[in-house]
Amino acid sequence: MKQVLAAIAMVGFAAFAQPQQGPWSEQPPLAGQPGGPNQPPPDSDPGAAEHGVARISFITGNVSVRRGDSADLSAAVVNAPLTAGDRVVTGDGGRAEVQLDYANFFRLAPSSEVRLGELQRGRYQIQIAAGSIVYRVLRDSNAQVEISTPSISLRPLRTGVYRVDLHPDGITEITLRNGAEGEVFGPRGSEPIHNNSAMMVRGSADDPEFQMTTPAAEDDFERWSASRDQTLLRAASPGRVNRDIYGTEDLDPYGRWVNDGVYGPVWVPAVGPGWAPYACGRWVWIDYYGWTWLGCEPWAWAPYHFGRWYFGAFGWAWWPGPVYGGVFWRPALVGFFGWGAPGFGVSVGFGWGFANIGWVPLAPYERFRPWWGPAGYGGAVVNVNVVSLYRNARVANGVTSIRAAEFGRAGVTPATMVRASASDLARAGAVNGRLPFPVARESRQFSSARPNTAGIPRTAENTRFFSSAAFRTGGAMRAGGVRGAEAGPARANPGGWQRMNPAGGGAGWQRFPAGENRPAPRYAPQPQVRINPSIVQNPGSQGRGGYSRAPFSVPRGGGAPRGGGSAPRGGGGSRSSGHGGHRQ
Repeated sequence: MKQVLAAIAMVGFAAFAQPQQGPWSEQPPLAGQPGGPNQPPPDSDPGAAEHGVARISFITGNVSVRRGDSADLSAAVVNAPLTAGDRVVTGDGGRAEVQLDYANFFRLAPSSEVRLGELQRGRYQIQIAAGSIVYRVLRDSNAQVEISTPSISLRPLRTGVYRVDLHPDGITEITLRNGAEGEVFGPRGSEPIHNNSAMMVRGSADDPEFQMTTPAAEDDFERWSASRDQTLLRAASPGRVNRDIYGTEDLDPYGRWVNDGVYGPVWVPAVGPGWAPYACGRWVWIDYYGWTWLGCEPWAWAPYHFGRWYFGAFGWAWWPGPVYGGVFWRPALVGFFGWGAPGFGVSVGFGWGFANIGWVPLAPYERFRPWWGPAGYGGAVVNVNVVSLYRNARVANGVTSIRAAEFGRAGVTPATMVRASASDLARAGAVNGRLPFPVARESRQFSSARPNTAGIPRTAENTRFFSSAAFRTGGAMRAGGVRGAEAGPARANPGGWQRMNPAGGGAGWQRFPAGENRPAPRYAPQPQVRINPSIVQNPGSQGRGGYSRAPFSVPRGGGAPRGGGSAPRGGGGSRSSGHGGHRQ
């Protein structure tokens, strides 16, 4: 048995060991190694594209997150990671911004709830359960996006502002500004909606009707959203990194970019002496990826989930990696190891024979070993010398450790850290695979603060959201995605409330033969969708459409109507057939 364990230890160490050449802070990758000067390292997680991660990029006031994997309610913090199934909820006076990628953001007004229905690489479904949001396509993007409500869905087609309000009386209001173009889908078809226009939708999800109106004036929520746009657009850091890296807008106020002779542009944070990466924050558990680092710094997204860290002439510096090529989000870019009593030796499987767990930021070109997904199975712990294995372990404060019993349960602070001696690091056990720690309730909390439920909307757990067949089957958007979509010609509208694509020939959509307009199951094969370039225009009366709306008692910005109410069904319009849809 001892011979078998010794053999395992030798194999494990060989798998970790890497050649060391010259000063580590100036060492490029070996010739022919994957991850050369202009190539990213090979991706070892085939599921990464299907498991996207968004971040909370801004909050003010009362904001919470209801976790999709556990239904736990957690107080929101900036840079908290979000996965499919999570919900962002705002209460009294709360506002939040969520970043999906380099180009796509959405913002919540007070007393609103948004659920992340789908979150994949370049494919997002945002479900609005209550209140008001602004969806912002800030930069050119090829992402396929669907904004779903209980009755209809909206697909953004180009850069611009897409505002959606769910009013207490059941009316959905959609407003487009800043060059936006979109397509609104119902169960019987779709209608284009153009820049500087608004659409009111009412009725059941089985047969909604709509009316085009003039957009209401911008309110405080939209002005706040516009101010966030300006802050993001002024940032220079996004232009220095790979477009797959998002969240770099926060870097500009907290550091500087310098040129390294070996690595090129690197970001140097403005931090005090003794600071080190991954040394202030907490380990939280998220769906699919498992243990994920949530840093305490205001910029703690991109530098902890992309690229590498090293210590050189400028102090600690973050290297974002190659500008070209595909890059995937990671829950943290560190190497884990265990050290200290109650035991020392080689263990196989999920045993943990150490009192403490430590981690080291990976330096440029050091191999990353996932602890989740197919690559994370096994969970071997092998004896290594941490200083020899990881370059950053040679830097003062480069190693961070806490008691194993506190991992995922307590924040990482100077009070919870334990210091490893040189002999401890020389006899550590490096983790190659899953981390053998149980998930506690605290592990799913983004903060030790209790969530504030004052003013959060009450929504049904089983709320279903409409999804168009075009989105469910991956149907093509207008050519170019959100790049340069052209507005179609206007067509006449007899006024009043209309149903999607009123029949009557010409520019209108036509009814499919009986039996062909059934809602399709999710992701079932469907014919490719042709986007109808026409749009219903309703100049109406008094500049606000063909009906009169009584004011609502709830002010705009917290899920209330924007100067309008429901009206009796009127204006007619024939029914039409279109692409099937369903509610989720």
